[in-house]
Amino acid sequence: MEKIESILWRSLYTLLFLCAGWVSHTAYNQIESIRAERTLERTDWVSRTQTRRLMRYHGTDALKITKDKVYIWRGSKWIPVLKRGQG
Repeated sequence: MEKIESILWRSLYTLLFLCAGWVSHTAYNQIESIRAERTLERTDWVSRTQTRRLMRYHGTDALKITKDKVYIWRGSKWIPVLKRGQG
């Protein structure tokens, strides 16, 4: 009976160790993917003030900002409202 209990405790500790490793590995991968996304899409060509102004002017709560254009959502499609170099 003691041997079975010992095996169960060892199995439980091993499982907890593996779960902790899996959680930390997954969290690390998520953080790395978020950082990689940020470095790929640099959209700092539109300032925060300009973003707020565009949102207020067009009466929208969301803008889609890409490398060369700014879009608003109207009539079930994205409509460009600003091109890079215009503003």
